[in-house]
Formats: sequence, C-alpha cells, structure tokens
Amino acid sequence: MTEPSPIDWNAIPVEHPLDGVARQTVHGNEQTLVRYIYQPGSVFPVHSHPEEQITVVLSGSIDFTVDGSPLTLSSGQVALIPAYTPHGAIVTGSNVVETLNTMAPRRSSAPLSQPTDEGTK
Repeated sequence: MTEPSPIDWNAIPVEHPLDGVARQTVHGNEQTLVRYIYQPGSVFPVHSHPEEQITVVLSGSIDFTVDGSPLTLSSGQVALIPAYTPHGAIVTGSNVVETLNTMAPRRSSAPLSQPTDEGTK
C-alpha cells in the first residue's frame, strides 16, 4: 500500500472537453474523481458510460437530464447516476458551477478530452 499524500488541484492538468467546461481528473486504484467547472451557458451533451457516477454540486446550480427526466441540483445537493444511464447537463443561471464527480469502477477513458495547461478559473 502506498502512503497517502496530498494532491493540489492546481497541480492537476486541466482539460476543456467543451466550450465553457473545465475538467480535472484524479484516478485511484478502484475509482475516479473528476472536478468540473462549468461557465454560465455551458452544455454537456447527453451521454452514458459504464461507470456509476455520483455528482456533488459545490457551487451554483445546474440542470441535468437523467434518463430523459429533468433534475436541477444546487450547491450542497447530490445525484446518483447509475451505470449506462443517459445523462447531460446545462448551466442556465448566471453563476459558475463547480462539481465533484466520482466514477466507479475506475474510469479508463474520458470522452471529449482536450488537455491544456490553463487554470480552471
């Protein structure tokens, strides 16, 4: 077992998979943690993946569509999205949205990747 060590979000490469969406990813042995920063008006199209996803909204409000049903989440709220379930999101408000998303089992690839060296804010 390796010794735990702190990870600084500022040291993690930023990807911009879509206009107005920044993503940073940390992989463990059995799970993946993804931090998203969504700018107002940004859209993450409907997609699905084999991993179960838990999304925690840290700031702002975001409108999801999960398996065809609307779901609005605000700061402090959590959504559980089962594996293979179609889902997408849009930021309709005027505030930046920050989320943390866990994926299990560990994600082997993330679609729509465009790595950059820019910060997230």
